[in-house]
Amino acid sequence: MIEKLIDTFTAYYPLSTEMADQIIAVTTVKDYPKKSILLKEGQVANYACFVLKGLARAYYMSDGREITGRFMDEGFMITSWLSFYTRKPGYEIIETLEDSTLACIHYNDIQQLYADIPEFNIIGRKLTEHYFYLSEQRTQMLRKHTAEEKYQFFMKQHPDLLQRTSLRNISTYLGMNEETLSRVRAKAAKK
Repeated sequence: MIEKLIDTFTAYYPLSTEMADQIIAVTTVKDYPKKSILLKEGQVANYACFVLKGLARAYYMSDGREITGRFMDEGFMITSWLSFYTRKPGYEIIETLEDSTLACIHYNDIQQLYADIPEFNIIGRKLTEHYFYLSEQRTQMLRKHTAEEKYQFFMKQHPDLLQRTSLRNISTYLGMNEETLSRVRAKAAKK
């Protein structure tokens, strides 16, 4: 299964066999059952994990409510980016929503890969650019679009997640209440 991680990295920059072997050597593949808490609020995110199988979400608490910030399914990286890069405790909670298999690399090992394999810096930069792009896309969606447009955005970006997570999680991700989401879904289904 770890080949999926290597294939993803290779899509950003061709990896030699030696480079792939170094990455594999510092990567731990682990299974997590549904509802596993991978990171708690106030912890430092020490790992970046690639989702080989399964689904997770990052959320934070606001006035006693859970607000979903990201969904991460197969092919996505899981970490609390602000905490991971600043090495400070974060505010996000990350939990698995399904039984999941993750390929995880410790922050220190990633830094060593950057030092040992200059080409790995290109992969790191391109991954960072990709996740920054996704973050900006979501920020614009939340600020500039109607409830119907937000729902269409979600369906385009995550077409299978309606069957994989709760409407409550989706509604908080889209910045609306569950009633509005239900109304928008019903209207979209009639089209």
